[in-house]
Amino acid sequence: MRSITARLLIAASVVIVAFFGLTGLALDKAFRDSAYNAVRERLQAQVYMLLGAANMDAQQQLQLPKALPEVRFLVPDSGLYAMVLDHQGDTVWRSDSLLGQPLPALPPAPARGNNYFGLVHTPGRADLLTFGFSIAWELNPNDYRGYTFWVAENESNLQAQVNSFRRSLWFWLLAAGFFLTLAQVLILRWSLQPLR
Repeated sequence: MRSITARLLIAASVVIVAFFGLTGLALDKAFRDSAYNAVRERLQAQVYMLLGAANMDAQQQLQLPKALPEVRFLVPDSGLYAMVLDHQGDTVWRSDSLLGQPLPALPPAPARGNNYFGLVHTPGRADLLTFGFSIAWELNPNDYRGYTFWVAENESNLQAQVNSFRRSLWFWLLAAGFFLTLAQVLILRWSLQPLR
């Protein structure tokens, strides 16, 4: 009788562990993907905000206002950074949040009208989730100048959210698995009692 109970308990426990393990992995991946997409959309919105604020001065130089709607661009080392590069890769503008910091090594500018989103490693500092968008600014008919707008955010903020979610997810999955296994043991004992 103990052999039957043990076999049933082991078989059911393996199924529970596999189910909760796969569920945990799937939920973790879904949350991480959703969080990265949210950052991408947020950075893209920041680039569009900068594009809307940019204009050409009388000398046909790209200008951005000193005061921007996003306050973190104005605070040094805030974790949100922006810069505009010309078609040669020279810095045209950088946010105040980059004051006193070296410019990160950015990937090659995307083709005009395209964008880039990815992780940029910065030695000695937090890695940056970076969004870049390249445009051709029309100065006169058939006279264009290329620019790439870059916005970056510390990856540590996103990683902290993902880690917090993981801790909570695995705690609750382990708790549910434990109580389900306990309930299973009690049900098996009760169900197999007439066979004794």
